[in-house]
Amino acid sequence: MDFGDDERYAANSELRYITLELMKLAQKREVPFEQVCDEYVHNTFHLKDAIDKECPEKALKTTKESITHE
Repeated sequence: MDFGDDERYAANSELRYITLELMKLAQKREVPFEQVCDEYVHNTFHLKDAIDKECPEKALKTTKESITHE
């Protein structure tokens, strides 16, 4: 998949926002950033799995679309 400049800038902006929020959370909880980051990634995959279980036909369609666009 080839992203245009607008999509790339938007993705970078979102990553900066998420990073800042995770840094604030790590500081507030007094834990390393890496720990908060690992929790965030784990929760993201957990959410995706939960959605895929509720809508397996949508997950299959998304997988097929990503394979055909690569």
